[in-house]
Amino acid sequence: MIQSLQSREDQDLEFWKEVATMLVDDKYNTKILRNSYPITIFQEGPLHKPYFIAINNQEQVIIGPNKKIVATYMIEKLKVLI
Repeated sequence: MIQSLQSREDQDLEFWKEVATMLVDDKYNTKILRNSYPITIFQEGPLHKPYFIAINNQEQVIIGPNKKIVATYMIEKLKVLI
């Protein structure tokens, strides 16, 4: 993966979306229920400043500094889609 990171430009948004999706799909470490919706979340970062990544059902990446905020944002997006 390091080789791939070095070969792409920093501003390649599709590439970073692929990276975030891979982290959630392959290395998630939390599965939670929020308003009865299952949400898979990846958590990383230092203990004093973690970040959380989730992917909604339209494959949009949602990143935030708080698991509850990310989960709430996911649910709001799902409500709009229903």
